[in-house]
Amino acid sequence: MTNVIVQSKPAPRRKMTNAQREAWVALGFLTPNLLGFLLLSLGPVIFSLIISLTNWGGLTVPSFVGVDNYLRLLKDPVFLRSARNTLLFTVMFVPLALIAAVSLALLFDRKVRGTAVVRLLCFMPIITDMISVSFIWTWIYHLRFGVLNYALGLVGIPPQAWLGDARWAMLSLVVLSVWRWAGYYAVIILAALQGVPTALQEAARIDGAGPRQVFTRITLPLITPAIFFVIVNSIISSLQVFEQMFVMTKGGPSDSTISIAMFLYQQGFLFLKMGYASSVAWIMFLGIFVFTFINWLLRRRWVYEE
Repeated sequence: MTNVIVQSKPAPRRKMTNAQREAWVALGFLTPNLLGFLLLSLGPVIFSLIISLTNWGGLTVPSFVGVDNYLRLLKDPVFLRSARNTLLFTVMFVPLALIAAVSLALLFDRKVRGTAVVRLLCFMPIITDMISVSFIWTWIYHLRFGVLNYALGLVGIPPQAWLGDARWAMLSLVVLSVWRWAGYYAVIILAALQGVPTALQEAARIDGAGPRQVFTRITLPLITPAIFFVIVNSIISSLQVFEQMFVMTKGGPSDSTISIAMFLYQQGFLFLKMGYASSVAWIMFLGIFVFTFINWLLRRRWVYEE
């Protein structure tokens, strides 16, 4: 009897489908970005959280202190002053920037010759470096040589120490910030205005609605998504305000313009208290998250969603 050895054939290799092949290609393209995110974004965030629980000067060995840095912040009068100043800046900046942006957007929406040039000029401040802008406005507010005091002198108003007086310093910084951001926000709201169906506005006019009623009942509700974006973005930017205070007032006079971001800079880079500064950063992140989350919850009450 002859023994027949049957050699089994290897299982055929399973071919990848087009969807799987596209997924691997996409993963290959995304890998550099993912590695960059892990190494340059997520890694420093986790490192900052760990350092906030230590006493570290940047050049010494960190010593674990738990939540002591956060407890110290609640008793630090300078930090509490910076938190109050930041909230005051936000309360003043957000409504003024929104009013200026809506007004400019309505102006830009008019079919008038030269509107494109005005749009460009109003948008220029946001693409200009904030440090340079701050230096220019420092001279505008100058007590002796400032353009603003010169203009006020023409109508008999005595010169004011806009950046040296605690009564005016914060307002002066708010005006600068509104001037810089209003054009950018106006372009966003303008895009929403131009997306409003003209048929609805014409129908309202035919029914007897005046310009004010058309704007408040038709136009304004339809542009609330853009307004919501502007409010959230302006709150986030105002809670992180730093450059203009650092350049123009150094936090003075008498800490009346020091912000949380500037307090963080002082603790981390001037006093080399990296652990303490990291705890300030996480408190600031928590504040921004809370304000953004509250706005997100309240949006359903006034934002028009199709």
